[in-house]
Amino acid sequence: MVNKGLEVRLYPDEDMVGELNLNIGNARFAWNHLLDEYQKTYMLFKQHGYNRLKCNWTTFNTMLNMLKKAYEFLYLSESSSLQQVYRDLINAFNKFFNEGTGYPRFKSKKHHKQSFRIQNNNNIKIKDNTIVLPKIGAIYYRTSKEYKQLLNSDEIKINNVTIKKHNGKYYAAFNIEVPVESFEKTLNSVGIDLGLKTLATLSNGLKITNLDLSYEEQMIKKYQRILSRRKYNSKRYRKIQKTYWKWIDKKNNKIRDTYHKLSHNIVKFYDVIGMEDLDIK
Repeated sequence: MVNKGLEVRLYPDEDMVGELNLNIGNARFAWNHLLDEYQKTYMLFKQHGYNRLKCNWTTFNTMLNMLKKAYEFLYLSESSSLQQVYRDLINAFNKFFNEGTGYPRFKSKKHHKQSFRIQNNNNIKIKDNTIVLPKIGAIYYRTSKEYKQLLNSDEIKINNVTIKKHNGKYYAAFNIEVPVESFEKTLNSVGIDLGLKTLATLSNGLKITNLDLSYEEQMIKKYQRILSRRKYNSKRYRKIQKTYWKWIDKKNNKIRDTYHKLSHNIVKFYDVIGMEDLDIK
């Protein structure tokens, strides 16, 4: 069994949009206030000679319970989504202390990506065309026939689901456990040299050209210019913004689709793959 991410598009009705936005807003509110409380407590500890405040479940769970008592609207959220907030915050701090990554930052409601995560305690149900979420209800979704069969299969286990709002659209990203798909052995090996003029050159002489995104980038720039001349958040602004988001999604989807297919085929046809040790995206 392996963990796999599976994303589907959601089509919530008007009432459901309010519920999703409420949970997204409460998760962001909890993150910002827990981070703020931790900083204040750390400064208090520092004044008394302590250089570090432990980031553990007990500390943040206590802070969250105090926060709920102070702001009762947090009880309207699905409980595991707020617990997931401090789990993510603990992971962020552990990476900062142990791996030297950036210090956790406050989240803004103006950011184009917003989300919250629900743990599956046997309360996430998948039906033919709907996803039933605790405290939220049934939401219509669409995806490929293959993904729909996988979600309705008894072979998989759903660990959690992340509800995301991105460029005005809603998505559900499932973390699932599925039986591993193994390929037949080919006894072939290949080396991959990454380049600038070409995306990659394989040791067998095959050259993979860079993805042509010139048209998508041209359209994105076009609607950026139009947006800059519209009054912010006006009716005409929001109309153009949807088209602008559409072209951004087209570009990103084209990149993801091409690279997933490319990497899939390389793994399928070669048993040993050698690559340069470069810090690349």
